[in-house]
Amino acid sequence: MNYLNGNDDLELLLPFYGSKIVYKTFSSYQKIYVTERTEYEGKCGKFRMLQFSSNASQGVMNLELPNDLAVAYIRITVDLIDHYLPDFGKGYIIGHGIGTVSSYYSDKYVVTAEIDPVVVEVSKEYFGHSGNNVEIGDGQVLLREQKNHSQDFIFIDAFSSDEVPTQLTTEEFFTLTKEKLSDEGILIMNYIGKLKHDKLLHTLYSTISSIYPYVRVFAPNPKKISKQNIIFAASRSILEDYTPQEAVPIQIAGN
Repeated sequence: MNYLNGNDDLELLLPFYGSKIVYKTFSSYQKIYVTERTEYEGKCGKFRMLQFSSNASQGVMNLELPNDLAVAYIRITVDLIDHYLPDFGKGYIIGHGIGTVSSYYSDKYVVTAEIDPVVVEVSKEYFGHSGNNVEIGDGQVLLREQKNHSQDFIFIDAFSSDEVPTQLTTEEFFTLTKEKLSDEGILIMNYIGKLKHDKLLHTLYSTISSIYPYVRVFAPNPKKISKQNIIFAASRSILEDYTPQEAVPIQIAGN
């Protein structure tokens, strides 16, 4: 999920963003909107977005370039996977959105867990998602069913509005991910927060570091004081120094 400036009154704010609603529906979990706009992240095009609120997008596609990765944090995530795991065999994603990462790796075996079946239906109808490896249910519960040491990466991109569900931030959960990852496997987590004065960011870093001996953190803009996507990468194996094209390594301890 990508963070946007705004609040939860999406329908009133859409004209401000130059957006329009293409489709809206309700599930047992949330309001679901498909919106379109002609500009995104400073680029022009025909951008279609999946949104639950005005301050976040759960997926973005440029309909003029449907195979491009429209969102920066997704490009950073893929950059990290391609660098650290260029020949990975299996991956697991918690949080479907429009299925961007699983579609990007359509030639690989990547399973996605999504708690809301309506989100999956909308991703197929309005964003052309054609992947079949989507499991409906609680991501933590479904991950438990995977064989130990079977996953080369686990990508956590699950949100309620713009917050990571609490159950996906605990020592118990991160211990579970470590059990399911292969020896050189990597946990990647998308977090939305501030680099300064963000208690949850420090708590997350401390919790992940208590489970994984090697943890790296990346942010697109280290000088930004408002919220942004912050990417964690963690492994039981050494993660060599690396700087993605659109992000920089961030030091959390003592920040």
